[in-house]
Amino acid sequence: MTTSDPTAVVSISNVVIPIATFIAGFAVSRFTLSKKESKDVEQANYTNTTQLIALRDEAFTRYCGALKAYAEARKANFDLFVNIATTGDVYFSQARLMADAILSEKVDVQIRDSSLVNDIKQVASKTLPDHYKTLKEIAQKEGLAYHGELRRSDHRSIFDVVDKFGTIGPES
Repeated sequence: MTTSDPTAVVSISNVVIPIATFIAGFAVSRFTLSKKESKDVEQANYTNTTQLIALRDEAFTRYCGALKAYAEARKANFDLFVNIATTGDVYFSQARLMADAILSEKVDVQIRDSSLVNDIKQVASKTLPDHYKTLKEIAQKEGLAYHGELRRSDHRSIFDVVDKFGTIGPES
């Protein structure tokens, strides 16, 4: 049997075409989602988004409470410094988790584009710099040795979201 033999080509095509069709069908079914699977992913992303927002809001409320206590205090002190530092760390940790979820596409796309990206942009451009400025200010008033500074590497995912999605939504 040679490749120029028409019966050999027909025999090969009778075997190769069904095998190739089976493999292609299997691959397509594994790499695409059914309508139900797609809806399940959307729902999971929405649920994840609302949980992340709730945790972030709770951490932000505590952080704002610490900042308020400092603003209302007659004199800066070490306890105020520690309270701002720790509640700020929790808040920024939640912001990083949200940014990680955005980058790994585990959030609702509509909510991401309408609010989450802008929230993360606000954290990167205003809240983080103000946090370190406030801690330095308290440390100076109290005579504490504090050398903290805003480093992109400490908040990489926040800045990665700004870099990747910064053009979405209104500018901050």
